[in-house]
Amino acid sequence: SEIIHSACIAIEMEMTAEQLQEVVFPHPTVSEIIKETAFTIK
Repeated sequence: SEIIHSACIAIEMEMTAEQLQEVVFPHPTVSEIIKETAFTIK
């Protein structure tokens, strides 16, 4: 879902491939944080 959001924004803003290459994508993503947190809960 995080990828879809980024793609939709890029399309809406009519970004070129060169502009998209300059975008900084956050890491870890929200879904990765939730997954890692779930592994720590016993």
